[in-house]
Amino acid sequence: MQHRVNRRQFADGLLAALFAACAPRASAQAPGYGNVARRESQYATTYVDRDGGYLTMRFGVNRCLFTESKYNPRDPAELPITYTRYMTLALAYAANAARVVEIGLGGGRIATYIHDFIPDARVTCVELDPGVVELAQRYFDVKPGPRLELVTADGRVYMARSKESFDLILVDAYQGTIVPFHLVTQEFFGILRQRLAPGGVVAQNIAPRVLDLDRMVATARAVFPHVDLYRAGTNQVLIAHDGAAKSDGELIARAQELQRTHALRYPLANMLSQRRAGLAADQSPFTDDFAPVGYMAYDRRCRAGRT
Repeated sequence: MQHRVNRRQFADGLLAALFAACAPRASAQAPGYGNVARRESQYATTYVDRDGGYLTMRFGVNRCLFTESKYNPRDPAELPITYTRYMTLALAYAANAARVVEIGLGGGRIATYIHDFIPDARVTCVELDPGVVELAQRYFDVKPGPRLELVTADGRVYMARSKESFDLILVDAYQGTIVPFHLVTQEFFGILRQRLAPGGVVAQNIAPRVLDLDRMVATARAVFPHVDLYRAGTNQVLIAHDGAAKSDGELIARAQELQRTHALRYPLANMLSQRRAGLAADQSPFTDDFAPVGYMAYDRRCRAGRT
C-alpha cells in the first residue's frame, strides 16, 4: 500500500535532518562555564571558575572579584593575563636566573612558566593561604619537584628568615581588594634588598585600583636607586634594582640573548617598549607605621556592596 506524505511534514523533516547534520558534535562544543571550586579561609575567599577553555582563579569581596590567574589546560605555557607576561621582564634585568622566589602563588602561572622555560632555575613559591596552594595543585597543574618548591608561609616572615640569595624576587600577593600592608612597605623592600644576589631584581605587580601607584614607586625608590614601570594592561609592573641603571640597548641585548637560548613563549624584547625608566618619587613611601592600603575608594565600595 502506498503511503501518502504530507508536503509540510516532509519539509519539516528535511529541515530537521539538515540541522542535525550541521550541528556540532557534543565533543566539539565549547567547554562550559561556571564555578568549579570555592575555598573560604581567614585570609580570603578563593574561587576557581571554568571560563570556556580556561580555568580562572579569583579572589574578592562581595561582587568585586579580581582575576589572579588564568590557565589553559590545552596550552599550559600560555600566559593569558597581560601582567603575568610583563612580570617575566625581570629576566632581562637580572644577571642570572638561578634562584627565583615568588611571594603570592595564585595559580602559579608565572612560577611554572619560568620553571619550564629556564631549565637552570630553581623556583620557590611562598603562599600564606593553604587553600590557594591546594587549588593551584588540583586545578592549575602546579607540580612541586626538585626545581619547584611550594612553601606555605607569610612572605615577609619567610624572606626575613631566609639565608638564601635570590636573583629574581617576584611579588604578587593580593587578598582581593587589598594587599597585606606589611608586604608593600619600605621596611619590606629593605628585607628584599638584603636577600638579593648581586645583579638581582625585584618585580611587583601593582593593580592601581588596589594600590596607590605613586606611593608604591616612592616606597621602592626609598630602598632602590633604580625603579622602572611597565604598563601591563590595567596593571603596572614595577621593577627595582641596585647597581648601574639599565639602558634600553642593554635590556634589548639581554632579551635577545635569552630568546636565543630559551625560546621564550613571550619574547621580552617585544614588551620593553612600555618601559618608563628612572622614575623619581613625588610621594611619601608606605612604612610599617603608616600604610593605608585598605582605604582605597574601590575597596570601600566593594566592602559596602556598592560595586
